[in-house]
Amino acid sequence: MDLEQRIRQQFESSASTALDTSAAIGAEILQAAQRVVTTHGRQGKTLICGNGGSAADALHFSAELLCRYQRERPPLAAIALSADTATITATANDYAFDQIFSRQINALGRPGDLLITITTSGNSPNILEAVKAAAGIGLDVVALTGRGGGALAGLLRETDIELRIPSDSTARIQEAHAIIIHSICDLIDLHITGEFQL
Repeated sequence: MDLEQRIRQQFESSASTALDTSAAIGAEILQAAQRVVTTHGRQGKTLICGNGGSAADALHFSAELLCRYQRERPPLAAIALSADTATITATANDYAFDQIFSRQINALGRPGDLLITITTSGNSPNILEAVKAAAGIGLDVVALTGRGGGALAGLLRETDIELRIPSDSTARIQEAHAIIIHSICDLIDLHITGEFQL
């Protein structure tokens, strides 16, 4: 086996998925960036959640909003729901793991806020409960998904936005999610600095 060739195959596969994603949902990524800008323009906040690698993506996304992406700008209110280990473990222990995000959303969310979920399968019960909680209190939802969208796709309302990666590979979906996060942050930077209006 030529291991260098195998490495090249990883890069080629990732690049192919990224280009397919851009062609398939470029307009929806722009809509998602507009939704974040609208949320913060009305003094709302962004709540972000995911499991496993997607939990790390939620932390990454929140940091980009709270701190900055590439340009100097004011901080944007964002909370990574996967960051609070005390709340997560207490909820999982005292109630159910399915509720680790929904309880936070019910406590912290307000009408006009935005929920961003990040999931490669769209089938995680705690993500499904998060989306139900968001709908119950009037939060818009942006869902980063993959594969066929899973059960989550059926929960989304017409006003919600799904950013579905056209791939069945968890690794490729996660890599494309990272590019989407950076694309949204770039558009937000351009808007806030006045270089482009969303």
